[in-house]
Amino acid sequence: MSRVSENSSIHAINYAVGKTKSKVEDLQMKGSTLKRVSKPSDDPVGNVELLAIRSQNIDAGQYLRNTNFANTQLAYTETVLEELTDILTKAKELAVGQASSIYGPEIREGVAKEIHQLRNQALSLANKRMGNRYIFSGQKILTRPFDQHGNYHGDRNKIQVEINKDVFIPINITGEELFFSKEKKQLSKQDLEMAPLPSLDRGLASISEEPETTSSIFSELYALENALLTDNPEVIQGLLEKLDSSIDRVVAFRTRIGALSNTATNAESNIEKTKLLNEAHKSKIEDADVAELFSALQKEQNVLKATYQASSNLMNTNLMDFLR
Repeated sequence: MSRVSENSSIHAINYAVGKTKSKVEDLQMKGSTLKRVSKPSDDPVGNVELLAIRSQNIDAGQYLRNTNFANTQLAYTETVLEELTDILTKAKELAVGQASSIYGPEIREGVAKEIHQLRNQALSLANKRMGNRYIFSGQKILTRPFDQHGNYHGDRNKIQVEINKDVFIPINITGEELFFSKEKKQLSKQDLEMAPLPSLDRGLASISEEPETTSSIFSELYALENALLTDNPEVIQGLLEKLDSSIDRVVAFRTRIGALSNTATNAESNIEKTKLLNEAHKSKIEDADVAELFSALQKEQNVLKATYQASSNLMNTNLMDFLR
């Protein structure tokens, strides 16, 4: 007959009670949070997925902030381009009216003053800021892009914003590409005869055109103002095509801005959908089945109660009980 010591019984009781209490406490904690996974040991594989989802949600939050900033700047830029289109359209309308010879110098002088104001308005739009950032300076956002003479002091660089994983869009237009146009002037026959022979790396076509000449919206408006002041309808007629070209360029950039805005809006919508899918998947991994949880809790509480009763009966025995 083997003999069971009192210490062995006490240790067995402590182990049984402690194990059962641990299960009850764990189930109570899960019941209070309604989470099946509260620590990595609860579900190691599921915990890895949860960490990946949390990381994706953090990235998504930053992407949403990026898209919000992009949409704000693109909308602001589109408003400026709309105002610039109105200014050029008005200038073109005045130029068409003054291109014929039916008006006298007095009328043209009054129109010249209006063109001067339109040029000042265009220059003001060119130096527009969103907050303390100039929107047409390229990446030199703290540098005033145009001086009073219409000279450009920004750069040609684009500001790229990541609106989704590995998806970047430019959110700015440089003042150089918007307000300046480049034209290639055809050489005359005499110029072609006097041109040097083409080098091997330039090709034969290189002698048919001169290097690009640059004009700006400001120089066109300034030339129109001078032509009105000097009562020169021929110069006004020559500026009509350039004004048309400037209007077309601004409209093309408005179209580009609209396309970028749609891209940013679609990215924002996709991010929101991804977040919803992630939350649904996270819920399946992390959330507890309430019915199953409280059923298991009731079961463990009954086991703990039975353990207490059995332990009580065992601990209440004395030496006379063993001698009977």
